[in-house]
Amino acid sequence: MHVSLKAIVMIGDVLLLTWTSATQAREVVIGYSGRTIAEMPFAWASRKGFFKEANLDVKMIYMSTSIAAKGLMSGDVDYSTAMGGALRAAIAGAPVIGVYSMFKAQMYLVAQPRYKQVADLKGKTVGISVFGGAYDLVARTILKHHGIDPEKQATLLQIGDSRTLYSALSAGTIDSAILGPPYDIKAELDGNNRLFDSSDIFDMPFSGLATSKKKLQQDRAEVKAIVRGLERIRRYIIANRAEAEAFVKQFLNLNDKEARLSVAQMIKSFRDTGRTTDEAVVDFIDTTLRSTKQKVGGIKPSDIVDWSVTTEVVRELDKEKK
Repeated sequence: MHVSLKAIVMIGDVLLLTWTSATQAREVVIGYSGRTIAEMPFAWASRKGFFKEANLDVKMIYMSTSIAAKGLMSGDVDYSTAMGGALRAAIAGAPVIGVYSMFKAQMYLVAQPRYKQVADLKGKTVGISVFGGAYDLVARTILKHHGIDPEKQATLLQIGDSRTLYSALSAGTIDSAILGPPYDIKAELDGNNRLFDSSDIFDMPFSGLATSKKKLQQDRAEVKAIVRGLERIRRYIIANRAEAEAFVKQFLNLNDKEARLSVAQMIKSFRDTGRTTDEAVVDFIDTTLRSTKQKVGGIKPSDIVDWSVTTEVVRELDKEKK
């Protein structure tokens, strides 16, 4: 008997990030690949009732980036927060599309205290999440940017999500790692060195919201409701920083300083348009193709992203604010 992914994930409520109630609201499944600051707005928007107002019962389910992409295609997953992974699948021909980009790239190269600059990592280990994932792409690009050949002059190790990478760095089993907040902050407070901020060379659509092309075409109203909830919580966080810090502290089990720094970093990384430029998407496409040794060219930004819903939402919220 075939059991859908959606049916399976409903059993594992220990992995749910959101607070839901027993209503007749339409169930929406959002896949996420790591419990980091990037997932906080989704959970808080649900807690604030921003999705419930649209009669949506949102559940966030932990799953790998690849499973989320497959779930989007099968319909068992409605949305994925791992937009970078979804877009790489789109580049490979999958019928998925990015619709909302909340953050600039929030990935940082952090190293053991003895390493003072990226050049010091020649011949050393760099921890990443999974090969072919966003952290892998960022690590290779940062190393190349600093004159280190990631294939020959460094060893990239597939470790796991940002929390697992932080644990490995803390244990001293790797020399450095690509970390997302709050784990880059925790590592730096522990005495490790933040060597590079990926946003210095990236403006790519890594963290946000992706869905299937079928969902966007057939259920645009639902997509718009989800994007609206996310854009509302983004604006709420900016206007209510102390409340956001309290929620982040509980959500990610942080102390006061970690929560304060995490929210400050999150706000700094917010996009105020919910989208990237076409040039940034082209750069993402070309970098992805080069990293997989494929021929560059032939794929347009409109093949993998559609910002039209987000543009409508931002325009409407701006008008409501006036």
